[in-house]
Amino acid sequence: MKVLAFMGLFGIAALLPAQNTVTIEGVVVDAVTNAGIGGANVQLIGSGPYIGLTDEAGVFRFTGLHPGDYIASAEKPGYLGRAQFPFHIGADGSPVQPRLKLLPPATLRGRVLGIDGKPARATVDLGPYRGIAQTNDDGYFTFDQLPPGSFTLLARPDIAESTLTQEGLRTTALVPTYYPSSLERSQAESITIRAGVELSGYEIRLQSSPVYRVSGVVLDLDGNPAADAVVQLFDRGADGLTAYNGRQVFSIRRSSLPDTFNATQSTTTGDDGTFEFPSVWPGDWIVRVESDLVRDEIHQRDVILFGSETISLGRRDLDDLKIQLRMPFDFSGTVDDGDASPSIAGSVAVTLTGETGYFGGTIRPDIDGRLRFEGVIPGRYLISTEAAGNYYAAALLGSSDVTGKTVELTVSSPPMRVVLKHGGTVRWTLDQSGSWAVVLWPQTLTGIGYSISSPLTTSQLTGIPPGTYYAIALDRFDVRTMADTPHLRELVPRATSVHVDEGLDTFVQLKINHAPD
Repeated sequence: MKVLAFMGLFGIAALLPAQNTVTIEGVVVDAVTNAGIGGANVQLIGSGPYIGLTDEAGVFRFTGLHPGDYIASAEKPGYLGRAQFPFHIGADGSPVQPRLKLLPPATLRGRVLGIDGKPARATVDLGPYRGIAQTNDDGYFTFDQLPPGSFTLLARPDIAESTLTQEGLRTTALVPTYYPSSLERSQAESITIRAGVELSGYEIRLQSSPVYRVSGVVLDLDGNPAADAVVQLFDRGADGLTAYNGRQVFSIRRSSLPDTFNATQSTTTGDDGTFEFPSVWPGDWIVRVESDLVRDEIHQRDVILFGSETISLGRRDLDDLKIQLRMPFDFSGTVDDGDASPSIAGSVAVTLTGETGYFGGTIRPDIDGRLRFEGVIPGRYLISTEAAGNYYAAALLGSSDVTGKTVELTVSSPPMRVVLKHGGTVRWTLDQSGSWAVVLWPQTLTGIGYSISSPLTTSQLTGIPPGTYYAIALDRFDVRTMADTPHLRELVPRATSVHVDEGLDTFVQLKINHAPD
């Protein structure tokens, strides 16, 4: 058997006597077939970096290793992500045989048909947030390089393919349709995809629905009609998610999100400020407006004004919508580092995510502890925070703690004050072979939750606010679709109760559970 040897100690370890070194031999395999994978890139992190390729049988060997903790990782083009295997070499030099499993991607193929059964041109969304594909002239679409998981398909007919008919006094049109033929996300059929499989035959039959007119007027700062403003119609949704220091922090929602957040229609206001969308299907929508360039005489600059409204469309036209344009403003704040060091205070991150899809950005303080968001569009925002180490950050507007809450931000809002507080640490032990994610959320099913996944090779969450939580290890966790009350409540019977105290460590034993489809 041909085996590639990996040589090259770095640093102090190279100076140690040769008799104290150990040789390990491992293998990289396909997670589905268990066949060795040749030509995989392997890296070992420990007393020094080691890199190289596996041989044709997927075997690798590291020589000259000293006792200590290591992480072996492997990847190869054509496979998903990176496999990791943490291990320890004891003082007795006992042999270790790392076995790293790479996931082969899956492929999904299907077709979109119109009401008449003929191929239809459409854009197909693979939800949640897994990409889009365009059908060809025969209605076929393909998604490849897919990870394992549960997905939905949503076909959005091209505007050119949307034919209008009369149904009494109500117009109907082809509308976005979930697989296999549903207009409602709750009735969509979930598709479970396993690693390495090729699935085909997923046929979506587009449906028609009564559509309604949405029209109104856009007003400028003085209440006069605003001409040449761009008006866009969006499916309602916002994820309230931020990532920091390798973990994801999420705000627990009441329900799951739509698969996409894309503009479905766009138009421009006329000279009288009016706009119209003639064919909108029932549901919850966001109407967003951006003005043409307007002169800001106070600051002597050209700016764009913004406006938005959320609407629910049901059984009638909506013809009296008024949208007021508003001037962006700068939103400032400070960081109170308390007993934290200045370096920790500089590691704070604050994120603003708007209810109507506007993203205020993620800001860190300057060396003087000052925060400043520039060009914030007035509206309701979710405020989420993160801090390094064993601290958590609480955001206050006036005397109110608004961390993880949605609040109205305007030019008259008080400055934000971010206070650093000692948090607790949750540590866990579990079988780390394979893919996993650990999720921690308050037992009230409100506020802020945390998740972290196996590629980080960590076994702790730090800076957790004191309180009582649920903890669970899952084979997968998608924050965008599973961080809502119904999904988290379903996990409660299998979760472990955890109480977190300020500045203390809490230990918990977890086992990997299968996430509900």
